Amino acid sequence: MKNNTVTKDRRKQSWKDGGVAATRYDWATPNARKSSKQEDIEMHVDFWHGPDGVDVKGNNLPDEIWIEFRNVHGNRGWLIGDAKWIAFEICEVGGYVRVEREELLDWCLENVSMVVSSKKDDAYRSLYQRAGREDKIAKIALHDLQELASYTVIPYRNWYISPLTEKKMNI
Repeated sequence: MKNNTVTKDRRKQSWKDGGVAATRYDWATPNARKSSKQEDIEMHVDFWHGPDGVDVKGNNLPDEIWIEFRNVHGNRGWLIGDAKWIAFEICEVGGYVRVEREELLDWCLENVSMVVSSKKDDAYRSLYQRAGREDKIAKIALHDLQELASYTVIPYRNWYISPLTEKKMNI
């Protein structure tokens, strides 16, 4: 029997990190509407821009962006979800790199090896499955995303509201 459990503390930290990335995205795109919890789980959509959904992926590094074909339970991952856009938070670019999900999927099908490895070091542009999990993920890099025609950067908002004075403060 495979063990797909994640520690309670790790799950809380993951939700917290995702919540921070989602809050920053919400600030950067004030016309977006937050999805419901059901839409988030079933459709892989965090926000709506009119009829178009976006799935926000936080905590990415320029040389380590994880793509999910299958989740830990073996179900379709967010790359095969219903979102039109994927927005990767990458602090080094000063915000979010947004690409069309279907274009990214097509790129991955052309450029990612479907030979599954159990070694994380071999995961760049290759499927990787973690021990005890049913996921299928691959690592790509920022320069890979830059090959996509839909590549765009959504910058972080450069101000906030002071909790003390309730005035707009520049960063």
